[in-house]
Amino acid sequence: MPELRLEHISKCYKGLSAVAEMEYVFQKGIYGLLGANGAGKTTLLRMIVGVLQPDFGRILCNQQDISHLGGEYRRMLGYLPQEFGYYPNFTVHRYMRYLAELKAVPPELAEERIDEMLNRVGLYHQKRQRMKNLSGGMIRRVGIAQALLNDPDILVLDEPTAGLDPRERIRFRNFVSELGRERIVILSSHIVADIEYVADELLLMRAGKQVESGSLSQICKKLQGKVWESLESLESARRLNQEFVVSSMKNMEEGNVCVRLLSDRKPVEHAVLTEPGLEDVFLYHMMQ
Repeated sequence: MPELRLEHISKCYKGLSAVAEMEYVFQKGIYGLLGANGAGKTTLLRMIVGVLQPDFGRILCNQQDISHLGGEYRRMLGYLPQEFGYYPNFTVHRYMRYLAELKAVPPELAEERIDEMLNRVGLYHQKRQRMKNLSGGMIRRVGIAQALLNDPDILVLDEPTAGLDPRERIRFRNFVSELGRERIVILSSHIVADIEYVADELLLMRAGKQVESGSLSQICKKLQGKVWESLESLESARRLNQEFVVSSMKNMEEGNVCVRLLSDRKPVEHAVLTEPGLEDVFLYHMMQ
């Protein structure tokens, strides 16, 4: 099982830092990379898969620099980019066959792998359809299937649930949970629920920097004493929303509003502490 190590990697564009001094070690399991749009997630993933080269630092796979491994490293990788290209007139099967050849999947195994992966993403019966006739969610599922064709040791998924409906997203999360038992899975998203349900370890990024990491329970524990709930009038709820970081406002009976907010101090006299969740952690760090 591979180990993937980031050693102080940085990347700049036109003098602006996209990723700064990232240092982390990935081993078997599912890693959730969470951050707002523009946090540097995609740039980091593109460096991990070798599409971009770091300006500083190194990425090591089993203690060898990935820039020296070439095809050996690519054979270990499965990658679903945020936007992936395809030939609209190809059928799903032809597209998968084409990708199998690019990934050097042995011809005698290719058909079996294609059918297996399409079945796992629920598209086996659509394999004769042209790509241009698929919905956005179905195309995304084809992307997930192609990333797994070569049975990779390292699977990198950039916003994999974009365009999926709620049922497809749940199916995808269950699918990823199985995959993490056997390999390194790095899953990037700005959708908190997609990360919360499947990740063994979490990395939060803001402005290109890692601001928090650990298991869900570990990072939520650090926010103990900072998450409050309070039942307020609509006018009072609006005032709190202007003064504090509010994660939710829920209408209750008799015109009251249940306000959930983040604060280092008690926001109002009748507020009560509540257990932090990943969404609270995300908002807390994004608003710093």
